[in-house]
Amino acid sequence: MIKLILFLSVLMTVFLMSCDEKPVDIPEDPIVEELAGGDFDIWVTQTQGEVSFEKPSGDYWDGLNYLSVIGGPITATKTEDSYAGNYAVRLETMLWGEDLTIPGILASGYFDPDYPIGENLIIGRPYTKKPSSLNGYLKYLPADNDTLVIFVALTKYNTELSVRDTIARGEYTWSGTINTYTSFNIPIDYSIDVAPDSLHVILLASVSGKEMKGHAGSVLFVDELSFTYE
Repeated sequence: MIKLILFLSVLMTVFLMSCDEKPVDIPEDPIVEELAGGDFDIWVTQTQGEVSFEKPSGDYWDGLNYLSVIGGPITATKTEDSYAGNYAVRLETMLWGEDLTIPGILASGYFDPDYPIGENLIIGRPYTKKPSSLNGYLKYLPADNDTLVIFVALTKYNTELSVRDTIARGEYTWSGTINTYTSFNIPIDYSIDVAPDSLHVILLASVSGKEMKGHAGSVLFVDELSFTYE
């Protein structure tokens, strides 16, 4: 009986001591969420007159394939050489005639044929979350020491100044050959702690593609894009 009383006394002391301790914060596991259409498994055919070309479904991604309507090359295609699922996107920088280079590019945006060539890929889609990184898998076959670029930015329209503020950004570049699918993780650095209203993601087979330049023959494969949220 005495032993039982002593045991209960010790147990009560331990319980009271534990109640005085502050609760331990256990960090939650990060959340990984697929970026809209970022698995590139479903494609649709778009027809303009007598010309047809494919693009990722969902109207979230677009490239410069529309230029094929006026004789341009098809630079963004689906490929069965994927990391997972049915397809991945294959981006190739190609010559158009003797002087003009069309980059292998895909972006979260849409093609506007009313703009001049080089300015008709309008980048930006509605987005209000705050991811901590952009992830995915890629392969790269550069021509003439070309460099791939994957760029992500979150922006918010400033109504007072009538300009678009960049809230956060991240970028990944690589110049060497990557023969097999390799994972990448791009940290997104925030300069302003507010919720965005737009997302800008650019996949480029050539670093100077935004200036309609690059090395013809550079090929970038991308698959399974996702965001991580802490």
